[in-house]
Amino acid sequence: MDAQLTFGLTTLAEVEGYIDSDYAGNTDNRKSTSGYIFTYGGGAISWRSKLQECTTLSTTKAEYIAASEATKESTWLHRLTADFGTANRNDRPTPTIYCDSQSAIHLINNPVYHVKMKHIEVRYHHIRELMTEKKLEVWKIDTEVNIVDCLTKPLPDQRFGTLRTKMGL
Repeated sequence: MDAQLTFGLTTLAEVEGYIDSDYAGNTDNRKSTSGYIFTYGGGAISWRSKLQECTTLSTTKAEYIAASEATKESTWLHRLTADFGTANRNDRPTPTIYCDSQSAIHLINNPVYHVKMKHIEVRYHHIRELMTEKKLEVWKIDTEVNIVDCLTKPLPDQRFGTLRTKMGL
């Protein structure tokens, strides 16, 4: 009750996203939890934590699905923030998403068909299209500074507090 969202922690007026997943964290059905947080000017403007609809067979695939889900929100936020200023949507910086899984980033950047990805539904491959069209950037981030960790798994109080502060709360 004592927390509040704070904006203006940085002068960076761009949308930045952070994604993570907790592979097979649900003990009932072994589904993974996806989470994302988007910031603008250093403050969280959009976040979500949700159980994935399908069961994944690896951490990479769970992270890939989390990235794909975040991409939809990124596209919407990019359009919204373009309406904040005088610049048109094409002049706005490309949204950046930070992911702590190098293997998921490799999978996103590699448009070659993978037999092992056949079971992943087509709707999750939208992220590849945006990367190819240069409408999105995905960068590696260290797990220790990935602010969305607090939405995907239980954390010690001190770590939770640190991440909460970093998201402008």
